Amino acid sequence: MRAQLLTGEIVTMDRRRPQVQALAIQDGRIVGWGCREEAAALLPPGTPERRLRGTLVPGLIDSHVHMLWGGRDRDRVELAGSASVAELLERVRAWAQQRPHDPWIVGSAGVDAERLAERRFPTRAELDAASGGRPLFLDRRAHDALVNSAALAAAGIGGDTPDPPGGVIERDGDGEATGLLVERPAAELVERMLPAATLADRVRWLESIQPVFHQVGITAICDPALLPEEMAAYEAALAQGALKVRTTMMPLGDGEVAPDERWRQFEAAGIDLDRDDPLLKVGPVKLFGDGGGSLATALLREPWPGSDGYHGNLTTSEAAIDDYAQWCAQNGRGLGIHCVGGAAIDMVLKAFAAADAAHGPIAPLGFTLIHAYLWPSPENMRQARELGVLVATQAPLQWSFGRGLVERFGVEAIGRAHPFRSWLEAGVTVGGGSDGPGEQLAPLFALRQLQTREVDGVPGPVGQQESVSAEQALALYTTGAAAITGMPRTGRLAPGCEADLVQLDLNPLTARPADLADGRVLMTMVGGEVVHEH
Repeated sequence: MRAQLLTGEIVTMDRRRPQVQALAIQDGRIVGWGCREEAAALLPPGTPERRLRGTLVPGLIDSHVHMLWGGRDRDRVELAGSASVAELLERVRAWAQQRPHDPWIVGSAGVDAERLAERRFPTRAELDAASGGRPLFLDRRAHDALVNSAALAAAGIGGDTPDPPGGVIERDGDGEATGLLVERPAAELVERMLPAATLADRVRWLESIQPVFHQVGITAICDPALLPEEMAAYEAALAQGALKVRTTMMPLGDGEVAPDERWRQFEAAGIDLDRDDPLLKVGPVKLFGDGGGSLATALLREPWPGSDGYHGNLTTSEAAIDDYAQWCAQNGRGLGIHCVGGAAIDMVLKAFAAADAAHGPIAPLGFTLIHAYLWPSPENMRQARELGVLVATQAPLQWSFGRGLVERFGVEAIGRAHPFRSWLEAGVTVGGGSDGPGEQLAPLFALRQLQTREVDGVPGPVGQQESVSAEQALALYTTGAAAITGMPRTGRLAPGCEADLVQLDLNPLTARPADLADGRVLMTMVGGEVVHEH
């Protein structure tokens, strides 16, 4: 790869030299920095110089995003952004008419009842009418699903079907399934009936979605909760030269299967579980600990308001969480656990501490709290710091479904949720992410959200005391996220680092927070290769 000299306003996110005027790039890596003369002296004579307007920052990293599913959802009816049940149903009807030969109608329903005009989900009868008799499956953020009568019948779900461990088949007063399947174990009862995708399908999904990531300045990600066939798609994309976003894959654990047996399942599928390529590596195991905030299923210390004592959903048993923590620590593997509510955070940190005590320090392995936004305690934060546990946060979630939480708990309580500043002040390493698809993907939107703490449909900031500075916000999407992905040569623009960088039309450290979401990504580079140019 040819040498390159880049000059302009450059924010490095490296404390040794926070800002420089030039970068020297050779063979996809940064070999020098400083003033123009310093950088140019390290490159062959005649190396072309590219003078950049705006501001150059490290390539932005999303520490928790389902990129493969984002590509998959481009083959599905998209329901995110529906303003009403009526609009959602019309989108389903239109899709069904456009694809009359598809055996199933499958959609991505990244919507919340509070954001629909009717303030409810569509009923099973409404879904039946819109789908014209074909089975229908609408995925909600990989946790829940809306299905119609034909889908329930295809899965053999009737009035006497028991709830699966960790999931709930919602029922009406007569005991009949309403069509809402709460949490992944319940949704999987129907999801497993969908027509199987091929390896070629999944590689195509990756090829189609990566330009969307480049357009918003994302150069590296952590893709959590992957099955063997999904990891195989990433491996195939790498082999074909089609992988252009650095990816850390998190294999999905299974609380109903012992950890060593689950690991053998991935090995039997031919997955290289020791892969550590600059573009593709295997990261921590992923488990779902509890539910979420948008459907009031996160596991809380106190009951959910109006729930008659319901504290939330435990998706994976405490015993299984303990087993996975012990196994991962003993075998030198990381573990990331979805834990939204305070009670789930308590449980996960207890398991992490026991694994640390039994098998030596877990800090180098990448043990991670994922989400952890409904009232982690000061003790949680102290324990996370002492154990070296990382936290993967997603500011866009506060914007997108904070309104429903405000209505349940009030502004003051939800102002203490998503405690970005408190995590940082406790000395915990925090990474930023989106939890897409279905959420705001652009890191510039998240940088604004981290500073303004706005909630869609709620006036004014919610919990301004937990906002962070511009530099802290950018660090979450660079150095912090790099720690979670386990890619130490990313997140900074310094000698020895990958030449992953983004050219913006504004400086994210000095721009007004309100202007950040309107900023433009002028150019994105991965390993010295321009992958997007405005």
